[in-house]
Amino acid sequence: MRRLLDLVQAIELKSFAELAPETSERILAIRNEPEVRKNMYTDQEIGSNEHRAWMQRTIGRNDAKMFAVLLGDQVVGAIGLTSIVPVHRRAEWAFYVSKTTQGKGLGSALEFKFLDWVFSDERLHKLNCEVLSFNGPVIALHKRFGFREEGIRRDHIFRDGQWIDAVLLGITADEWSDQQSTLRERLFK
Repeated sequence: MRRLLDLVQAIELKSFAELAPETSERILAIRNEPEVRKNMYTDQEIGSNEHRAWMQRTIGRNDAKMFAVLLGDQVVGAIGLTSIVPVHRRAEWAFYVSKTTQGKGLGSALEFKFLDWVFSDERLHKLNCEVLSFNGPVIALHKRFGFREEGIRRDHIFRDGQWIDAVLLGITADEWSDQQSTLRERLFK
């Protein structure tokens, strides 16, 4: 799995505040991919004006840090922290990658790189996320990286005539530290 280590090293995270307009448009295109939209809380197609407004709101937030995910010169997704609470050293996180890059180890490489950054550089104590209950592959991915299921938000969203739960997951800095060497060995050797 040397390739996975190469992917971790090849991934660049670029702050939304630093993005050129064409990069922002590429993020919009990825957000509008049907495979990405179906796993978001709202699955309608996003218009350019709505996207630009979201980007500006995100850039202006003190409790968020959002990044474009670049692989070489190609934008392949976005990742970030929201609801950052400095006094408690915790935040929420989410990411998405283009369907064209899924199934090639990018999600695992990105998760490893981001968790390493969150707990070493940002010095957070806890990271939380919510995943729609039907998205078993992402729930399993997070659990492989040491996230623990902390609960369920029952009937959290209504889509296509049915209620969908959200699975709450979390990981602490100590859990990441305990998991990190095992993951390095399993993923990169």
